[in-house]
Amino acid sequence: MSKSIAWRLALAIAMTCALVLSVIGVFLYRSLAAELAFRDDQALLGRLEQVRALLHDSDSLEALQERPRLYQNMLGNLDSVLLVKRADGSPLIAINPHRQDLPDIPPIAQDRAPQRADIQTLDQTVLLAGMARGPADEILRVTVGKRLDEREQMLASYRMRLYGAVGLGALLAFGLGLLLLRRGLEPLRELAHAMAGIDPRSLDQRMATHDVPAELKEPVQALNAMLTRLEDSFARLSQFSADLAHEIRTPLHNLLGSNSLALNQSRSPTEYQEVLASNIEEYERLNRMAENLMFLARAEHGQRPLQLQVLDLGEVGDELCDYFEALAEDRQLQLDNQLSGSLMADQQLLQRALGNLLANAVRHAQPGSTVRLQRHDDAGFCWIGVHNPGPPIEAQHLGKLFDRFYRVDPSRAQPGDSGGLGLAIVHSIMQLHGGQVRVVSDTSGTLFELGFAQ
Repeated sequence: MSKSIAWRLALAIAMTCALVLSVIGVFLYRSLAAELAFRDDQALLGRLEQVRALLHDSDSLEALQERPRLYQNMLGNLDSVLLVKRADGSPLIAINPHRQDLPDIPPIAQDRAPQRADIQTLDQTVLLAGMARGPADEILRVTVGKRLDEREQMLASYRMRLYGAVGLGALLAFGLGLLLLRRGLEPLRELAHAMAGIDPRSLDQRMATHDVPAELKEPVQALNAMLTRLEDSFARLSQFSADLAHEIRTPLHNLLGSNSLALNQSRSPTEYQEVLASNIEEYERLNRMAENLMFLARAEHGQRPLQLQVLDLGEVGDELCDYFEALAEDRQLQLDNQLSGSLMADQQLLQRALGNLLANAVRHAQPGSTVRLQRHDDAGFCWIGVHNPGPPIEAQHLGKLFDRFYRVDPSRAQPGDSGGLGLAIVHSIMQLHGGQVRVVSDTSGTLFELGFAQ
């Protein structure tokens, strides 16, 4: 459950809502506290002015002392404080319901209006002191104040409500978020259900893209593209298995046939030698096929490291022409090496790739023609080609020439050929080099080219 995307997202939504609600709650709490403090301060400032005016307009101080309820009613609650003292410090009016000890604070001058800066907070009580003038111009000291108990109780109650609101909001956000996310993830479950029904026999199925949410359209399209690649790879693998079985069956059938004939009746030593020589040819064919398949497997899995070095293409071409010279003379062909310049590549792999192309060219070129090794550079690539005059290859075959065991004309398979793996090896070699391979065939002949990035 801890790994569920819906639960994680719902928890994230709940935490986000709790954070937002907490920020809003702190803002509202501080705004309320500031507003209450402002109102209390304004009331305290007005109270000092009222007491000053009352003292100045009274007939006598004795009359004020005889009516203390007047001040209590004016103050309006039990949390208010009012002290009026004469110049000698003797109390004239003392309203202090909680009988708390009040410190002496500096009073403001009689002719100056009180301001919020003059208010002091001491022991959970706000106090304001100022000088006043009595009925007979007697100098008096007035202290007004208010306890903050009521305000603190109200703010504490407000805080508890905020805590409850934030917690309840987070729980509601988590529950609603989880419900909506589970409904929102329903297309994923449907997609998983559809994918579960795909097996090697139904790789042609594709996921529908017209009813999926926009966020899932690209993953579904990528999945369909992957299924297309898998279908193509599976088809190639099946074809490869069939071709491999066919290629192996031929030499095995020849071996069984020749050995069966040799065992049916007694043979002369010379005839047995001919049978053994024929068997060796078939074994060599099987051995070449096994080596080529092993090379392809290692190349595709990156197990054949490159040994890059700067090569003289002219020397590489001369060595290949010398190697194939005897075979070319037997077929009445001329070899023309037009390679020049240098190239960074693996010498052994480059010789193998060009050797496979040159062997194919010699095998399929028209007698009396010239097979050329050539080079040209364009668009950041060095292209090394092998051109042989001969009948053009039909267009439907060009895209399959580099598939394993593919032959344009299987009946033209000859002893000593690569078993249909030569061009596949060339393609793998160029993939190891990060290059390209291409083929062009027309009435002038066929040109295979290897492209190395420069």
